[in-house]
Amino acid sequence: MASEKETQQEDTVQLREHDNMMNRPLVVGVLFESDEWSDHKLGAEISSALKAALPNSMHDVRLINMQQANSVDAALECDVLVSRVFASALNRGHEQALRNMDMLIQAIEDTSILLINEPRAHAYEIDKFASTAALHEAGISTPHIYGKGTPQKFAAEDEAAFVYPCVIKPVCSGRTVDTAIVKNEQEALNFLSQAPEREFIVQHYIAPERGFITRVEIIGGKVALVVKRGVADNGLSAYRFGSTYQLYPDISPEIVKDCETAAATLGFTFGSFDVIETEAGNFFIDANSVSNVSEDNTEMFGRDLMREHAEEIARIVANRVALSKEGPRETRRTLFDQPQSNS
Repeated sequence: MASEKETQQEDTVQLREHDNMMNRPLVVGVLFESDEWSDHKLGAEISSALKAALPNSMHDVRLINMQQANSVDAALECDVLVSRVFASALNRGHEQALRNMDMLIQAIEDTSILLINEPRAHAYEIDKFASTAALHEAGISTPHIYGKGTPQKFAAEDEAAFVYPCVIKPVCSGRTVDTAIVKNEQEALNFLSQAPEREFIVQHYIAPERGFITRVEIIGGKVALVVKRGVADNGLSAYRFGSTYQLYPDISPEIVKDCETAAATLGFTFGSFDVIETEAGNFFIDANSVSNVSEDNTEMFGRDLMREHAEEIARIVANRVALSKEGPRETRRTLFDQPQSNS
């Protein structure tokens, strides 16, 4: 098997041949739905990183709004796709973006178009029940799930079967929207009576004994940054509730190992995990394959995470590019070594 150095040398030769033939640029599509600051930042950083990683290759970085009707066709014109489609799209009424992502993933199944993260990561991004189950099967500690269903379904059942306090949250959501910690059956009934008619999970509540949630950022499948995120008065932890952030450099090796195992399990090249550390163990309470970074994070942590994401994306692309003499437009199905797997 060729070493990484040999593979890079081979790619360089192929790229030189490709450029001599004046073929069209490598096309990278950044898929988005909410027009975040970070999406535009990532696109610009990918362009810069590709110039450094593939100096002999032309490239074209495009932002593709997955809410638009032509988004799937636009994405299929690309060689590399980077998903920035959040589960919280549903909260913003962007159901079409999620439907288009499903269609796109099916469309690229038999092609060599590279999707970052891989397709199964998106499936876990939009299904907290499935991601929790997958982590549990992999030996990662997760809070027990008492049930899954719509508010109407839960109303027809016996809320007394839940162990209180517990957490009720949507199967597909983000940023703690429509999420609550309920202390008894009456609070559960009150919350569910006002909740939107979508699927929820009811999960065992793990108290943050240390007064914070551990947020772990993943880049390249490895732990890149760990912060302590404060808990608000309502018991939840989120930027929008005013939670404070503090660097956490002395994270335990056990949590690092579990996070990297979790990333491999869910197919997260990039993403984040929320962990609650307790005397009984470290419990993974959330998994995100699309990690949003606010503009002030760079100053706060002294790290430019979007730039680090872009550099890793460029490294992945540089390692896998195998341009043919015909150029990528005519050989889109053979641009990369192996097709994506969504298993």
